[in-house]
Amino acid sequence: MTIDNAFFGLGEVQRLRDMRALDLLYTPAEERFDRITRLAARVLHSSMAQITIVAEESEWIKSSFGGAWGEIPREQSFGSHTVREHHTLVVADTMEEERFADNPLVTGKPGIRFYAGQPLHVGAGSAVGALCVLDTLPRQLGHSELETLQDLAVIVERELNRRGQSSFQDTLIRNRDAQARRGSIDELTRTWNRAAVMELAHLECAAASMGTPLSLLLIDIDNLSMVNETFGMQTGDVVLREVAACIRRSVRESDICGRYGNGTFLVMLRAGIVDSRLVAERVREMVERQVMPGVPMQVTVSVGVACAKSKSPTPASLISAADKMLRDIKENSPNSVETALL
Repeated sequence: MTIDNAFFGLGEVQRLRDMRALDLLYTPAEERFDRITRLAARVLHSSMAQITIVAEESEWIKSSFGGAWGEIPREQSFGSHTVREHHTLVVADTMEEERFADNPLVTGKPGIRFYAGQPLHVGAGSAVGALCVLDTLPRQLGHSELETLQDLAVIVERELNRRGQSSFQDTLIRNRDAQARRGSIDELTRTWNRAAVMELAHLECAAASMGTPLSLLLIDIDNLSMVNETFGMQTGDVVLREVAACIRRSVRESDICGRYGNGTFLVMLRAGIVDSRLVAERVREMVERQVMPGVPMQVTVSVGVACAKSKSPTPASLISAADKMLRDIKENSPNSVETALL
């Protein structure tokens, strides 16, 4: 399957301009989109659902339920066809469609046999991507199911066009080109990587020195090494992705989340110690309850919380305090939360 970009004509120039203006290409996963893909998969009875952004040479998967793809070459992209047609694209059986039968995503993993995508429009009507549901067995969508997909796409479009409060994360995204953004994301968990989250931590601490309440959470997976040793690294990767998703569901859009170590996440909150502890407990409880696909054991996390009481916190001082709390938990009572005031 190939995509002839010339087919899009002059409209492709405007479409790409509108797509880039969203500042969503090569950015961390966000719960506001993840909840829509979870819902789409559930109500449309599909094993996979995605929100994708179609760029010049690739398709960036902004949100994915049931799969862990980050980026797909445009010539393999189902979304490119959806964007080009400007209306709902349903492929009941990919093996029966000449356009898709030889696609590596059909002939290899994950073995897509069904696809239904609704184009996502922004600005004056540019189709920048797609909301889609996919499955590994051929099927059809009924009329009411098509309407549901279209209704959910409208919700996605509203999120695409919405601009929240400005944050340091927004500034970092705007000030970096696509290549730099790609290098700031942890590919496995779709959070900020260590370098990016530390850069953001320094900016947050500078703001806190002017009186903004600030807390730092170190969230460590208690039994990740046991999962890796017993069930393999692929199962461990599932755990990391699921824990990252639990964190996203527990924090606000403006809060910062990044992968700090192999099984450790760093979260920055503009909040005092009481609210930060509530967030930490929410993460801990959600992970404890989470049934992780293909992981035949309970996974838990321990959380060390450090809150800046002084007016001049530094990332190093917050991390040191949170890490001390974390080490105490690991030694005495894993799957719990401890807090410290600086």
